[in-house]
Amino acid sequence: MVSVLEDEKKNLERERNRLLKEIDTLNSQIKQFSSIVETTNQTLQAKEESLLSKEKQLQNKDLLINEKDQKLEEYRKQFELQSEEKVKKFEELSAFMEKMSNEKVSLVEQVANLEKKIADYVQKIKTTKEKSRAAQDGLLGASMEMEKVREEASKINLTLQETIAELEQVKKEKNELETKFGISSADLKQSEENDSLDKVVIQTSEINKYKERIASLELSLEKLQNDKASEEQKEVLEDEVFSMGTGTYKSISALIAHFKFKLTNVRRTIRIILPELSVIERFGLTDVFNDLPKNILKNLACNVDHKHDKQMLNLLQENNFRVTNYQGTKLFALSIDNITAALAVYDEKEDNITGIFSNNEELVRLLSQAIMNPFIKGVKLN
Repeated sequence: MVSVLEDEKKNLERERNRLLKEIDTLNSQIKQFSSIVETTNQTLQAKEESLLSKEKQLQNKDLLINEKDQKLEEYRKQFELQSEEKVKKFEELSAFMEKMSNEKVSLVEQVANLEKKIADYVQKIKTTKEKSRAAQDGLLGASMEMEKVREEASKINLTLQETIAELEQVKKEKNELETKFGISSADLKQSEENDSLDKVVIQTSEINKYKERIASLELSLEKLQNDKASEEQKEVLEDEVFSMGTGTYKSISALIAHFKFKLTNVRRTIRIILPELSVIERFGLTDVFNDLPKNILKNLACNVDHKHDKQMLNLLQENNFRVTNYQGTKLFALSIDNITAALAVYDEKEDNITGIFSNNEELVRLLSQAIMNPFIKGVKLN
């Protein structure tokens, strides 16, 4: 009996030793798994930090690009202002040249009239001399005829002296004009060959081109402004979210309309979060997404049902969308060029939202960081 008990005791000790070894083995495995989990967590944390760092770099680059865009706009305005000043100066120059041309024509006419008067007076003197010779041949009335001739000759000489004085005054005024404006007598006769006038004509041609270009740009700008105004008028909602820099959404329809409006002004990057991929067709976002430029960076995070959303997923990928399958909190979100951001929580049971949008720099930065989380936690599909 004692022998049996001792055997059982030995068996129990062996079983106990075996169990202790298994416990040690399990503890060792637990430590290994803990080490692996810790390493994995560190790796994930490093990746999240890296992604956040890259996002900050992109934000900084977007800010720099915005500053350059503002400088370009300032340069464009300066160019327009300089063009307007140049046009104004050219108009003043054209008016001055027209005035000088009219004065030149008037002077030429005055000179021609004076030369005609002088010729007439010379002819009268010649006629008077001939009459004087004829009077000398006659015996009767010679003295009376000579007296008349002397009187007429005296009048003619006086008129001639006045004419000569007037002509000298005209020549003096002409010389003063030539000295003042640098116009020579050859210029008055052949103004079409004058180099300065050629320069004015060239400047006129160039400025006319600028005028035509400015007119064309003004027409294009007016058309764009009219199109934009009509589009904004068409999409005005009761929430008036378009006219606000920062505000809250009161309905899903207001949010969707706001998203559609903002998506027409994308320049570089967008991030969009939707509760489900089917929301795109439900709210008529397909055409808006298709119309986005292909050269911008497009990121979309949403819950993807691979069975039902296959066709839409293929269409998005053809349009260069980077799609992330995110199955967390139901959200509507939008971030555009780090200039505008919007974030809203979707209540699926009540079919309503609670959200905010803003173009304030600090709010945009905070909202953009929150918008990044679904892209980090979700699974990238391409």
